[in-house]
Amino acid sequence: MNLLKNKKILIALVFFVILYFLLSFAVAFTAFSIGEETYKFSPSDFGISYEEIQIELDNSYISTWWVPSSSDVTVIMLHGLRSQKASPEMLEKIKMFNDKGLSVIAIDFRNHGLSGQGNFTFGIDEINDVYTTVNYFYENKGLKSFGIWGFSYGATTALFSGLEFYNQTSNVELLGIFAESPYLDLLEVFTDQVAYRTPLNKTLANFLKPGTIFLTNLVFDFNFNSIKKTFGNKNEISFPTVVVSCANDEIVPASQSRKIVEILGLNATYEEFNSCNSHGRSFNSDPERYHKILENLFK
Repeated sequence: MNLLKNKKILIALVFFVILYFLLSFAVAFTAFSIGEETYKFSPSDFGISYEEIQIELDNSYISTWWVPSSSDVTVIMLHGLRSQKASPEMLEKIKMFNDKGLSVIAIDFRNHGLSGQGNFTFGIDEINDVYTTVNYFYENKGLKSFGIWGFSYGATTALFSGLEFYNQTSNVELLGIFAESPYLDLLEVFTDQVAYRTPLNKTLANFLKPGTIFLTNLVFDFNFNSIKKTFGNKNEISFPTVVVSCANDEIVPASQSRKIVEILGLNATYEEFNSCNSHGRSFNSDPERYHKILENLFK
């Protein structure tokens, strides 16, 4: 009788462990799944002239749009996760900068849009997409004065790029960085999203964290804590930097942006928009204030 009881307990434990790791893998797989919508829009839909340029990157390539103007200042635009330069949100911002008389370079990160494949690290290795783009446009177009605008995944990448900018580029100037809704704690972001988008509640999603970390390391060779470590291992940022967030952002909490500003040091300032509750919708909340921040940064 005891043998039968012990066998049932063992089967239940095995079932629990299998279920636990299956659910943990589902969280990890969701994080690394870069399925995205395909857009066929371009700056020409807004009456804006542009040049499409493909830049070699190691054994891959980066797809970019160059929107020139009479200005000496060029803003590099970095999209969010599972997005691309041809998304409606990005095109709205391209038009915004173009209307301000600024030149624009919009890129598709590796594994996104029309760019080739590459190591996906949520912004850590993607800084090379930025440096390669800057160096290409300096060498081939003579551009010397840059600003960086990034959103979410692009915002974190922009900040990482700024931390080592002059070590990886030459003879160019970085005027500043505008980072909207960057993340610091990736695991918190994804567990919150699992709880928000699936039947799993927040308690269960948090319970899956150890399994998610283990499987992410094992299967995808990535440590969720590496984002925090990358911020912590760098010196304070040396360029004017503005970090922007919506107070009630439901994807990346505003608290993460505040912590990032503390890490970045005296050259970083924080701007919180209170009338928006959607990820990356600061502009819609207060366009006049948003414009003023950009104009002061990229002047």
